[in-house]
Amino acid sequence: MTHQAGDDAHLPGKILGHKNSQACVYATQGWGIHDERWMSALRSLGYRPTPISLGRDVSDSESLRQAVESAAQGGHPVLAGPLHTVTEQLASLPIALVGLSWGYDLEGMATAEADLTWLSELGALIVDSDSNREIAKSAGVDPSRITFLPWGIDLEAFTLEGPRISPLELGLLPNARIVLSLRAHEPQYRVEDIIDAFVIARAEDTSLALVIGHQGSLTTKLKEKVSDLGLSQSVRFIGTLPEGELAPLLRGACCYVTASQVDGTSVTLLQAMACGTPVVASNTAGNQGWVTDNVTGHIFPTRDVAALAAAISRACASHSLDLVAPARALVESRADWKANVIRLGEAMRWARTDTATT
Repeated sequence: MTHQAGDDAHLPGKILGHKNSQACVYATQGWGIHDERWMSALRSLGYRPTPISLGRDVSDSESLRQAVESAAQGGHPVLAGPLHTVTEQLASLPIALVGLSWGYDLEGMATAEADLTWLSELGALIVDSDSNREIAKSAGVDPSRITFLPWGIDLEAFTLEGPRISPLELGLLPNARIVLSLRAHEPQYRVEDIIDAFVIARAEDTSLALVIGHQGSLTTKLKEKVSDLGLSQSVRFIGTLPEGELAPLLRGACCYVTASQVDGTSVTLLQAMACGTPVVASNTAGNQGWVTDNVTGHIFPTRDVAALAAAISRACASHSLDLVAPARALVESRADWKANVIRLGEAMRWARTDTATT
């Protein structure tokens, strides 16, 4: 969905008419579903955000700086991310700046040994994983300025009980047991590893079927690979689905798999855990915050296809029923978006107060 600046016609009147609303700026790169989510969160907290997107509204970093500084006049707080492409460009401006870590941006910067001292100039910093919090602290950010805010989920929509999709609805045999992947078809998410692991796991259990959602630059290549392997009857590509259709799909799967080589907090992983779907996750710092092997899911070493295949087999053989309750409990305690989003307001207020006193 494309959002145009000032296009609020679809918003509930009670939010548009918030008596105590105050202006703020939301700076980002491109535009996608997560941007819509942060805009909605800001509105729910009583803000009137002005979105400014690098690549959509402005073409370069200097234009971004000028647009944000102009929109922030009067002391309006600015929420900006990803850190490496957007926030860093704004760090030296005299504004109340809240850095927003997107996924693995901070991890990638630390791995590349980038200079992170500029992070200490932020009024506040929002991170979505324990590993990113530690990186920020190591870079000299005052822990009191760091807000831990996992990209939580709607626990009322993603529940243990509810409709579940059947294999027949996906054109599969009625007894098929679905291995589900919903990450983007980009190199860092290693969807090809999932296909290779599926081949191994299915050799032992021919009832397994692989359902691949989402899309990306590698979609054509992945489809060709499936065809070349002769797996067209047991693999389905379903494209990108609206969030409202995900819960029945997740409940209908025998396991959900993410093989990403880098991650912050994966929203879809949390949604799967909330729906009682056993999860198989790569051993990244982001995933480690949510998946403990044989406690809340199954962990495998990133890039290890054989280990991934074994984890899929374990998850689907037993349905990992003993792991469902702990996984759901963890998500309820740490990933309730409605509860977590309150921390966003605290970070915005902290940044504004800090700027006013410096």
